[in-house]
Formats: sequence, structure tokens, C-alpha cells
Amino acid sequence: MTMKVEVRPGNETPPPARLRIGCPVCRGQNLVHSVSFEALPVSCNSLHPDARSAAAAKTGRFTLIFCRDCDHFFNAAFEDDRIGYTPGYENSLHFSPRFVTFVDDLAHRLTTTYALDGKLAVDVGCGKGDFLKRLCSISGARGIGFDRSFEDNRGEEIAGVEFVNDWFGDAYPDVAPDFVSCRHVLEHIADPIAFLKGLRAHPGVRPETVFYIEVPNALYTLRDMGIWDLIYEHVSYFTPRSLRMAMEAAGFEILDEDASYGDQYLFVEARPAQDRTAASHEESSEVDALVSGFDQIYSDKVAWWRDYLARRDPEQTVVWGAGSKGITFVNVVPEGARISALVDVNPHKQGRFAPGAATPVIAPERLRGKPLQLIIVMNPLYREEVARAARELGLAPEIVVA
Repeated sequence: MTMKVEVRPGNETPPPARLRIGCPVCRGQNLVHSVSFEALPVSCNSLHPDARSAAAAKTGRFTLIFCRDCDHFFNAAFEDDRIGYTPGYENSLHFSPRFVTFVDDLAHRLTTTYALDGKLAVDVGCGKGDFLKRLCSISGARGIGFDRSFEDNRGEEIAGVEFVNDWFGDAYPDVAPDFVSCRHVLEHIADPIAFLKGLRAHPGVRPETVFYIEVPNALYTLRDMGIWDLIYEHVSYFTPRSLRMAMEAAGFEILDEDASYGDQYLFVEARPAQDRTAASHEESSEVDALVSGFDQIYSDKVAWWRDYLARRDPEQTVVWGAGSKGITFVNVVPEGARISALVDVNPHKQGRFAPGAATPVIAPERLRGKPLQLIIVMNPLYREEVARAARELGLAPEIVVA
């Protein structure tokens, strides 16, 4: 069964894309179709300077497919050439105290585990550089971040840390990292195995180089119904099994693996494997059962929110969180586009507009003195943080997690 959700299209919806017929992790064709959308914003994290350009944002088709051979999910309609990562791409979460605590704890653990003091850490897909700066400040490592969306003059400079507005590759053969982090990049890559093989084959990578790879957890989307994480720019949705298989297929030996951040993320720590013997993998377990009813549960949740919002005053309702979850919510849920505003603590998002729905993004301080009835929180991990901010603003609305 395939559920189709109609989303307000932008002015640049592409012609029908040919669906991929093989899994990007195992190349298998034992596939099950699930949720699909006619048009989603191709880049949730590229906000717009005005409502008109936001309403005309590029859209793309989304067809979620599950691979029974490796438990991987992917958007079979994804077209790589429709995505561009420029300095206007803004997805930093480091303005949230809750998230900064998570990052600091992670940096301390990695520092202790891999003795990073004085070593060279490379962050592939570093975004605005926030994580690398925290890691090097805590560990004493030197750092180089690579990302085409990097911007200068973002936060304080850290001694020994530099950034390159480019991808990490053979053009930088003299960069010899002891530690490589790659957080929330792999899910954006059309061919994740080739990408990982490219990292492993970089001329500066040595047998002892440690890699830290972090991605969203598809099991959170399925099991906990974190359905707002389904976005066009994520071609892949990794489960523990498919992430492990991808790493081993690319020639890595896994040192550690687990879920983190309220089970919303998966991570693996690995190094280049010296023995390239193919690893054995367990059969698919709980995931098949979760997939079987996902499209109907998704449809029911969207319908519930449609009815819930229809009974509220949209002018006295806001969505807290203008990241991918919030952008998806206002585009996918009928009635969602009528909500007055998206609220975000990231100042680089404030004053801009959500692609598709054209909802304005405002600072929390803009809510002071407003007759606000309802705050919709897009991530349960931020509920207490949002409730505290609301109290400090003198607000007492109902707070509901989407």
C-alpha cells in the first residue's frame, strides 16, 4: 500500500522522476513502497528573504521505499542535481542549550576515547563549524572543517581551527587526519557507499585514522512516529543494520555503534579495515513489522493534526522549531500553512520565510505580549526548554509535541 499526501506545490515542481530500482546500500531489489508525496521543498534548511520567493521554492517528488534485504529506507525519486549546499543553507542547532549539552558530552567522550589532544581532527560536512569548534576547544585538537555551506564570521574563532569552503577530497592530499567526523551528511548522499569509500581512500587517511559517522535514526521515525523527519534532501534513512552494512561494504572496521540523542541519532565509530572479508549480517528483525502499517499510521497522524488545527485559532498558534521538522509540518499538514509563525532561537533563521508554506520565522522575543494559545513543539527533547522560554516571556499557552 502506498499513501499519497498532497502538498502545496511550488512553481518549479519537476516532471515525474524515474524511480531508483536498487537499494543504495546493498543494491537489492526486494523493495516495499511506503509513503509518497507529490511535492516537498527540496531544501528545508534554505529559508527565503520574502514570502513570495518562499512560496515559489523548488519542490521534488518523494517516494519512500524500504529494502527488506538490509533494512534501509530511501527516497527512490531523489534527484541529486536538484540539491545545492551554499552559505544560505542554515541547519545549525547550536543555539539550543539542550543541543549544546549533547554536543559537549559527545566531544568529551570522543576526546577521552581517542586521546585527541594535539591531534588533527577533520570535520567533513562541517556546516557552520559549530561542532568542530566545540570538539577542538574541549579536546585540544587542531581542526580543519570542509563544507561548501560554511560562512566566515560565524561565532568566535578558535586557535588551531580552520575551514575550507569545499568538499574534502584528493584536492587536499596533504591533510592527514587522526580523527574524521562526518555528522548528518551521509543521509544526503545519493551513493553513500561510494562516498564512504572515497573518505577511506583519501591519501591522508592511515590505518589508525578513526571515523565518527552520525546520521538520523530511521527507527525513531518508524517506532516513535517522528514522521516530520521525512524530507526531500535526505535520500537515505539508516537503521542500525543498514548503517553497519554500509560502513563494512565501504571497507571499515566498526569500533563502536549505538543510538544517541533520545534515540533520534545513530552513530558508528570505525577505522579502515585491514581484512576486507565480507562481514555476515543478521536477518531483518523488527523493522519489517514496523513498515507494514507505517503508511496508514502516517496518514492517521497527519489527519489528526489537520483536525486539531482546524479547531484552533491559527493567529494564536505557533510552531517552535524552524528546522526540517517544522518546515515539513507546515507544508504537509492541511491547515499547517495558516499557522501564524515558526519560532526559532537561531538568529540566522529569524526574519526569513519557510519554503513552500511561506510561514514567517520569528525570534521567541516577538511572542512577548501576544495572546498566544498554542505552541507546537517539533522535537520532544526541547519541550522543557520551550516551556521555560515561554514562562520567561510571560506566556502560558498550551504546549503540545507534534
